[in-house]
Amino acid sequence: MLKRYTGVMRSDTTNHNSGVPEQLCRAHLHRILSSATFARAEQLRRLLSWLGDRSMVRDGVPPAEKEIGETVLGRRDFDPQTDSLVRKEMRRLREKVQQYYAREGARDRVRLISGGGYLFRFVWSEHTAPVAEQDSASPCLLILPIRSQKDLANHAIRLFEDLLVRMGEQGVAQLIAPTTALSYGARIGDIREFARECGADVVVEGSLTLDERTLTLTLWFADGATGRVERPGRFAAADTDDLGRVAASWLHEQVMRRS
Repeated sequence: MLKRYTGVMRSDTTNHNSGVPEQLCRAHLHRILSSATFARAEQLRRLLSWLGDRSMVRDGVPPAEKEIGETVLGRRDFDPQTDSLVRKEMRRLREKVQQYYAREGARDRVRLISGGGYLFRFVWSEHTAPVAEQDSASPCLLILPIRSQKDLANHAIRLFEDLLVRMGEQGVAQLIAPTTALSYGARIGDIREFARECGADVVVEGSLTLDERTLTLTLWFADGATGRVERPGRFAAADTDDLGRVAASWLHEQVMRRS
């Protein structure tokens, strides 16, 4: 049976953000704040960081202009009736976010949109949808969240997303949805059991380490039925983009070899 890359599993960490897990929301927010688009916009970065965190609170109450003006923008005794600073900065912020998605974030899997009031929502971007028709004989991959030390968590999440996007674009395999894959991240168990539960033919495990300024990603390409590792791969690069590109190319080779 054809397995499509569309499943969404809601959990305690997905709250109101259209099924996007909170850890991916935070990683995406960090990615925007660290982008070149926001590099010289310190006040907008501070505003986006504060509103982004506020937007991830379940059933969060939209902040008032006065709260934003005094808490984030540093205006004492801020009066929104006579001071339009918050409205001007919010307009600049929305324009800056649009600039980010028009350039650096054009292929991001998650997007930040207006959530009403001064809150935002994190949603899956439109290009995450898979090609409707796919060869039913192609293997189904479960790419597990990449393990790492706490200080590399954002890099690990970004690589996890990147591998899913690149493999989805190549169209050589069916993919288990990211929210489903993330549900296995905190579980310790037999990958054969994981594969049976979601119908995966192959399970891809990975770990990320940092040595001085070099990131190293190790992947294990394992048969879902037997649990046997068919081939391991190790890749090193200075940044996650290069690492994701090389690792996805290797993963593509393994899938083609198996097909």
